[in-house]
Amino acid sequence: MIVKNNSRQSLGRTMLNSIKNIPKWLYDQMLAVPVQIKVVGIGLLPILILGITLNYWITTGLSDWLSYILSDARVEAAMEAGGRSVVLVTVLAAFISIFFSMVLSYILSQPISALKAMAQQVANGDLSARARVWANDEIGELAISINTMTDRLVKTQEDLSRKNRNLDAINQVALAGDRQADIHDILYVILQNVVKVMHLKVGWIYLRDPEKEVFHLASWYGIEGDAVINFLDMLQKSSCSCFTSIPSTHAEILACERLSALGHSDIANSHISIPLIAREQNLGMINLMCEKDVVITDEDMELLTSIGSQISEIVSNAWLHLKLVEKEAARQVLLKSLVEAQEEERRRLARELHDGAGQTLTSLLVRLKVIENKTPLPQVQKDLQNMQALVSDTIEQIRTLAHQLRPAALEEFGLSLALEALVKDMFKQEDVSTTYECKIENNEIPDEVESVLYRIAQEGLTNIVRHSQATRLILSVERTSQGVIMIIEDDGVGFNPDALGVDHGKRHLGLISMKERAEILGGTLDVYTAPGQGTTIRVTVPVDA
Repeated sequence: MIVKNNSRQSLGRTMLNSIKNIPKWLYDQMLAVPVQIKVVGIGLLPILILGITLNYWITTGLSDWLSYILSDARVEAAMEAGGRSVVLVTVLAAFISIFFSMVLSYILSQPISALKAMAQQVANGDLSARARVWANDEIGELAISINTMTDRLVKTQEDLSRKNRNLDAINQVALAGDRQADIHDILYVILQNVVKVMHLKVGWIYLRDPEKEVFHLASWYGIEGDAVINFLDMLQKSSCSCFTSIPSTHAEILACERLSALGHSDIANSHISIPLIAREQNLGMINLMCEKDVVITDEDMELLTSIGSQISEIVSNAWLHLKLVEKEAARQVLLKSLVEAQEEERRRLARELHDGAGQTLTSLLVRLKVIENKTPLPQVQKDLQNMQALVSDTIEQIRTLAHQLRPAALEEFGLSLALEALVKDMFKQEDVSTTYECKIENNEIPDEVESVLYRIAQEGLTNIVRHSQATRLILSVERTSQGVIMIIEDDGVGFNPDALGVDHGKRHLGLISMKERAEILGGTLDVYTAPGQGTTIRVTVPVDA
């Protein structure tokens, strides 16, 4: 029962809403009638109302008035004649009303139809359409307002299109500047985009060497085929006044007598010069050849000035990068020479020790042996034997030092085997567990880097043998994106890293020497240690690909 009652209530509300919507539906249907029919209805409706009213009055009320002065027969005849007259007059008035209403409807609807057609053209993208002003009435004022609105829409669209063009041009320059390419290739791409944005055909770029203060042709665009030779010959001439009247801050149009030599009828004898200035330094200029059928506006000149500032930064950064590369190359040559000089000096000292002091001490050892054989005194013989043992130890130390100064394994077998041999030699008599790992192939890194890493490892292992009291050693070398990384780790007594410079009056000359060697190659040496916690030395040396 409850469900049935709810259904009836819902049906009742639906019917009530439908009844309420009938006036709105009638109103919408009336508004949907075309304008011409509305005008005809407006003209015809009063005539019909008046005719029906007269006919009703004649047939009902007029007979009573006529009955006072006429007989019934005459009243009836007059009523028939009057009714026919009213109907005839009503019909004639209706036709006349329809005619004039249609004329007025045409006069009224024609401007509206024209406005509708114009609005449809604008909606379809034809912004050149304009409404005709038929008369100085309300519809005429509406047409003028629509035309004004369309003009503003066109101007807004042109402004938006111009801003989009400017943003696109600046974006293209930025994208070209981000490319990892030679500066001349970058300038060619930029020049190509700028020429197309300005709807021109030919452009070229001069760059100025700040050190030599001379201009050279860096790039050009728009000249092809046999015309290239004549064009280049024309550009190499320095007699043109545009070289001496380069704009200082913004783009300008300059006359150029050289352009007349090209013989093109569509080329004006002038070009747009855009200065390339960054950090108060003249870096060159961009020239765009003017054409007679292309109009350059003030907004175009402002855009070119902005692009010129952007290109100036690109050229300036490229120049700084070039100088940085040159300095880095010179530094690498200097470092290589320094390392080679150090190694050559070590080899010279090794030869001097081996061939000079070593042979002298060997001769001394032989002479002491001869003296020992000649003397009959036992005490003297014992002293000579002690001296011979001391000389023998000195000779062995000199040989070890000479070997350390000139490691043959590094020269013959490379860094990997040299470090392996170094670890074995230094810890063969020590009770230390050693682990060695090298992930670098022979000739993978420059010789000077190998020498520095070997010397650092040599010094680090020497410190471990002398001071660390370690029982475990790990030495690893690998190549990463950062360069070559060498890690020396032990579990010895460690030390206070804050006392790396001075410790109880004794300088850590070994660590300082290792750090200086790493810095020679632009690398770093980091020490991680604490008392009783062992020591880890991490050496990072950058290596170019």
